[in-house]
Amino acid sequence: MPAQSARNQIGAKLLIEDSWEQEPRSLKGAVGFRETTMTVRAILDSKGHQIESVEPDAKLTAAIKILSERKIGAVLVMSKGRIEGILSERDIVRVLGERGASVLEEPVSAVMTRKVVSCRQTDTVAGIMEMMTLGKFRHLPVVEEGSVVGLISIGDIVKWRVREYELEQEAMREYIKTA
Repeated sequence: MPAQSARNQIGAKLLIEDSWEQEPRSLKGAVGFRETTMTVRAILDSKGHQIESVEPDAKLTAAIKILSERKIGAVLVMSKGRIEGILSERDIVRVLGERGASVLEEPVSAVMTRKVVSCRQTDTVAGIMEMMTLGKFRHLPVVEEGSVVGLISIGDIVKWRVREYELEQEAMREYIKTA
C-alpha cells in the first residue's frame, strides 16, 4: 500500500505508510554493527563506579563545595554505608528559595530528598530513562546486594546514547559502501 495522507484531531496532515508491505531490511553485512541492549553496567564500566557522598549531619555549605569542586549535580547522603537520601542542585535551589541563605548552615539531612529511587546494573538504559522521566529526577544510585556501586545521571545516559548512535551511523556508512 503506498503512503497515504490523513488528518489528526486538530486537522494537521499526517503521512501514513504501511510498513508491513515493505521489504525487510537486513544489516547482516554491516561491518561492526551489533544490536545490543544498553544496560546500566555498560555506562558504569565506561564512566567509572566512583560516587561522592556526604554524611547526613554535614553542613549544606560543605555539600555545595563538593558539588562545585567535582562539577557534579548530586551527592548521595550516606551513613554507615547506607543511603539516607540524595542531595541535588534542585534541592538546594528549592530550599534557598523557600528559606533563604540561612539554610546554608543547616545539616544536609534537613534539605535532602529522603525517598531515593535506585536501579541495578542489569537494568536497561531505556528502563531507567523512563523511570527518571516519570519520577522527574536526574540522578540514580546503582545498588547491588545492598551496596552502592555507582551513580548514573541523565547526562551519562545522553552521552552514552549519542555514542551508540554515532557507532551505528558509522556501521551503516560502512555497510552502504560495501553494498
